[in-house]
Amino acid sequence: MSAGIKVQSPRLAGTVGSRRAMLETLVRHLPMVRLRVPALLALVLAAGCAGQITTPGGSDDAAVAAAKAKFTASVQPIMDGFCGSCHLGQANIDFLRPEPDPRTQMLAWDGLVRLDAPPTSGLLTKGAHSGPALTPDQSAVILDWIDLEVLAAGGEPPADVETEKLTPQPGVNTLDLGPIGLTGSSLSFLYEPLATGMYLSDIQVTGGTGGVHVVNPLFVIWNEGAPEPDPINRFGNIDLVVQEGLTSYVGGGTAVFVDVAPTSDISVHFRVAELADGTDPGGGHGGVVGGGCNNVPAFTSAAQPPLAASCGNCHGAGGQTNAISATDMTRIADLTAEGQAAACAQVKTRVNALDPVNSGLFLAPDPNSGTQHPFKFATATDFQNFRNAVVQWINQE
Repeated sequence: MSAGIKVQSPRLAGTVGSRRAMLETLVRHLPMVRLRVPALLALVLAAGCAGQITTPGGSDDAAVAAAKAKFTASVQPIMDGFCGSCHLGQANIDFLRPEPDPRTQMLAWDGLVRLDAPPTSGLLTKGAHSGPALTPDQSAVILDWIDLEVLAAGGEPPADVETEKLTPQPGVNTLDLGPIGLTGSSLSFLYEPLATGMYLSDIQVTGGTGGVHVVNPLFVIWNEGAPEPDPINRFGNIDLVVQEGLTSYVGGGTAVFVDVAPTSDISVHFRVAELADGTDPGGGHGGVVGGGCNNVPAFTSAAQPPLAASCGNCHGAGGQTNAISATDMTRIADLTAEGQAAACAQVKTRVNALDPVNSGLFLAPDPNSGTQHPFKFATATDFQNFRNAVVQWINQE
């Protein structure tokens, strides 16, 4: 990984501030975090300790003890309830077996827990997988534990990089990443105010000189001047490389924030924001780790029929140029295996895996959403039937 932006710019006065402040703010807004704020902050301040130090009596140091306690109290119950039926005894995936204990197994399992980039840990991104999806709360708990394991291993909490605040205006908005050292790179989105919130779509990163590599873009809404980080950290598993002169969507490209003033300022925090430097974890000219679809048959069975019927005329092949530009479904009617894989990948760019029912795919045609869109379902029941059918596929992704 190239030498990138590892500390915040001193020019960004009035922003959320240090990692310490960010953790404190996140804890206030993520009630599922069971460690109290002082304990978390003490661990951050103790991050200079090297290795898994033990006392002369053989007991763990505070950071290791905190990581173990977090695993036992918060992560182990999730693993037992959601993962144990497969990962306790099935050969080659049995990372929960008790020899010597599940935590040790999970930390040693290749790619399962990534201390160098916690949000990209296989435990969170999962990849092709037939088991139940983690809820946003569960993902947040697991990510908090991995952060503590970073400290327990002698690492330091990542120094978040933050952009300047922006007051969004209806239409296209652009956050310049130049002030954090990424000359010519930017993050842009379409902004639409809602009655009690805001809708962001077409969230994209454009690579400037040297390209850009960002990890975990966390949107912060300055609601009445107070920073409120995205409570579900919806882009927590994003590890995105965009080469110079190219543009890539950030995850599904949409985000809905509710119960905030629509005039609130917006800033974005990154765990990593640096030059691309030739690295490309996305496997091509920009992309998101784990892109594409995991369950195309489920897409064809559950989602393709209602999408083709309700969206195909405008967004499908031969449809309206503006509609296709906004959400490309030009392969939706192509029932070949290749065509459905492509259609599934196209539609997935408008899906929020952490909060499926609030995906951008559903917000536009919802008759009660308040957004401007040429097509709205005639009744709430019609819309719910459409959404329920498509969510069946999303839940299997």
